This record gives sequence, structure tokens and C-alpha cells, in this order.
Amino acid sequence: MFSGMRPTPSGEEEYDAWAEQTTHMLEEWQCGDGIKKQRIVDSLKGPAADIIRFLKAQNPNATANDYMQALKTAFGTTESSSDLLVKFRHTFQSEGEKLSSYLLRLDKLLHSIFRKGGLQLADMNRLRIEQVVRGTLQHDMIAMRIRMTHKLRPPLTFNELLREVREEEDILQGRSDVKSTVMSKPVASVTKPVPEVKADPEVERLKNELSAMKVEINNLKVATVTAAAAQTENQSQRPDPTTKNKFKRNAPPPRQKTYSEQPGIFCYRCGEDGHYMRECDGVENLQRVNKRLIKLTKKSGNYHGSQ
Repeated sequence: MFSGMRPTPSGEEEYDAWAEQTTHMLEEWQCGDGIKKQRIVDSLKGPAADIIRFLKAQNPNATANDYMQALKTAFGTTESSSDLLVKFRHTFQSEGEKLSSYLLRLDKLLHSIFRKGGLQLADMNRLRIEQVVRGTLQHDMIAMRIRMTHKLRPPLTFNELLREVREEEDILQGRSDVKSTVMSKPVASVTKPVPEVKADPEVERLKNELSAMKVEINNLKVATVTAAAAQTENQSQRPDPTTKNKFKRNAPPPRQKTYSEQPGIFCYRCGEDGHYMRECDGVENLQRVNKRLIKLTKKSGNYHGSQ
């Protein structure tokens, strides 16, 4: 039922939910337009029923689609597809909100944008997973797993993503309930040990991977600073050949050392030997630079795990 009254009375639907369900049923029903109009009228009351009654008085030949359009004009959102897309981009998971509830909120907005013509049906899965990655809480363990693995497979549909999230939520909730039950039981005697609740191996694995990534990033930062300091010190301590030969009689002019002859110099942009980053015109290659920095850190003993 839908009446259009605010706040929505108990037992009724809001307009967006009612309109989406009714539109879907109109497409699926294999019956004449007269029966469809009667089914719409049967589900309305209050101000919404008045809208259809006025429409029938003005246009007795109005179709079921005309009914839906009149209700949309009276009760639908006035926001454009661009406004709804901006609202979708700024929809974030609330503190304490389950990820499954957040997915339902996102999907409701996505369908509103789709009905307004703001996106194609083929782009819905991609937009949904992108917003889940950027809009979920950082400490949500299920969202953390999605952020780490979403690029390894094609974007999931809403039903597939919701099923995975709900299954993991049930697993975590079951383990939390077991832990609460064990902790609330009194200890009968000293001889009876309290059963130990094992930690979730998946959670522990994710925590270990995050810790390792943080250590590696810190090591790379230290290696970059160390290499830059060593390079600056070598340049300041290198004797000037023009000063050395300045007072020698008939001394040959100093030969300019090429970059390729200077050991330990490589570009922090492209990773190639023989020039600095400020003189580089090559393509940026961070992977090669990181490999060079890691190798340099291993030699200096600052790399994680070095002896």
C-alpha cells in the first residue's frame, strides 16, 4: 500500500520502494492495461488515490504508465541524475552499521540514478564496488578483504556481493557469540580449564599482511632518505679536478667525468644509471626504482630481515 503521507504510516511503503516494485510488476504481468490500472488503484489510498482519481476525471483514457507518471510527479524526487550521483559518491558507512545494510542503501541510490537515466545497467556493478572500496569503514574486516581483492576479479553483482558479505557477517557473529558464551560461564573448579577460543585465522592473516606492508613501506622510506643523504655527501666530498690542477705548470685540462663513470648514481624517476632525477626525460618506472632501493637497503643492512 502507498498513500503518500508523511511520515510513512505503519504497514505502508515509501514512494521509491513502492514505485520500483510496482514498475517491475507492471513489466512482468501478462494482462491487459485495464487490469494493471485496477491493481495500481487497489494499492493506493489517501493523497495518492486522490491523484489518480483527478487524472481519471481529466483523462478517462489514461494508461497504467500515465498513472505511474502522475504519481512520480507528485511524490517522486526532484533531484536530477547528476545530483543523485553526487549523493551516491558521498554516501559512507556509518559507525556501527553492518556492511550488508550499507550495501542496501547504496543499491537503493543506484536504482534511483538508473531510473533517472544517469547510468547504464552495465556500469552498476562497477560503480557499486568502487563506492564500497572508498566508502566503508577502515576497520571493518569484511570491507578490508574486499578492498584487497576487488581488483583480482570482475565486479560482482549486487546479489553475489550481498551473499558473500552476509555469509561472512554470520560467521563473525557466530564466533563472537561463542566467545561471549565462553567468557560468561563461571569457572567450576581450578582443575577444569576454560576452553580456549581460537583466533580467526583469516583475521590474523590479514593483520600480518598489513603489518608486513607497513614495515616494508617504512624500510623503503628509510632507504630513500639514506640513499639521498649518501649521494649528497659523496658529491660534497668529491675533489674538484680544476682546483687540483690549477697550480700545476703545463697541466692538461681536467677531463669531465661522464655520468656513466660515476658509481652508485641512478635516477629516482626511471631507475637507470648515469643521471639524476632532475635531468631525466625518461618514462617514470617506480617498480625499477623500488627494486634498486631495496637492493641498496639490503647492502646497508637496513632491510627487514637482513643479518
